[in-house]
Amino acid sequence: ASLRNERINIAHDEEETNPLLFEGISSDPMDPEVSDWLLKHGVRRIVVGHKPTGDCPAVLSTSYTGVEIVSADTSFSDTSANDNRGTAIGNVEIVGKSVYDNHLEVSGVLKDNAVFFSQFSTLGPNGIVPQTGDYKLGRQLEDGGWWVKAAIPPTLYQLCRGAGRKVEYKTVPVEHLTFE
Repeated sequence: ASLRNERINIAHDEEETNPLLFEGISSDPMDPEVSDWLLKHGVRRIVVGHKPTGDCPAVLSTSYTGVEIVSADTSFSDTSANDNRGTAIGNVEIVGKSVYDNHLEVSGVLKDNAVFFSQFSTLGPNGIVPQTGDYKLGRQLEDGGWWVKAAIPPTLYQLCRGAGRKVEYKTVPVEHLTFE
């Protein structure tokens, strides 16, 4: 037991000084075994932080696993700003009748000052409620690894794609969205 405690203390001490300690060690949000377990136990949405997502929260649509994954750490919204955030601000809100019948709304201002508002599908007592929310959000396009990240009313969408710590963004009109 003392050796285990020593390892835990070393990891904890290093975690305080080495932000890259867990680089590359994260779960796959589309792992079917994990999503099956979560759904079996009534979990339909996970909201996390401490995984920077750029200038607005990132959401993985329920269309992939039945579980909606929300990552809402905007601490590196604009790395050219003194505070790494700049003018970007994000809001995550769960709105609905009950914990068993609600939807996600993500809103705010992107680093380029564009206002975004994204409403996701309702997660009802019997699963996803058809024809609610914007089905395009949180999904990957068929070309180039681009993901639909945010709706910029009335007809624009912010897309992102990335590898490691390098992320690209672009804004496109709704008619340019084609899904896999």
